[in-house]
Amino acid sequence: MSLPNAPNVIKDYALMNYLITNRGTGYTACQPQLVELENGKQAIKMNIDNTFIDKDNKLMGLGIIGTLYIDVESLQVMYCSSSEQLVKNIEKLKNAGIQPQARPKGKY
Repeated sequence: MSLPNAPNVIKDYALMNYLITNRGTGYTACQPQLVELENGKQAIKMNIDNTFIDKDNKLMGLGIIGTLYIDVESLQVMYCSSSEQLVKNIEKLKNAGIQPQARPKGKY
């Protein structure tokens, strides 16, 4: 089903607010996917990118370091990678020689 006009947003669930409040700064939810879990429930899976502003005031990202799952019906966060796992995965990327890349404006 396609709507003839863009719908009006009446509530923003602000995943960035969730990440900042529960995991700290430097994380951006991205690349949403609708998935079915092994229990038959549908969820929205989002990757978590390590992001920051560089010395030239550009939005940069190191890469995907975790995942976030949101219940489709209640829109509540079902699972989010732990702070410890996020930090560990940042270190893995850095130790592998991965260099931060510019992220497109307006995409996040």
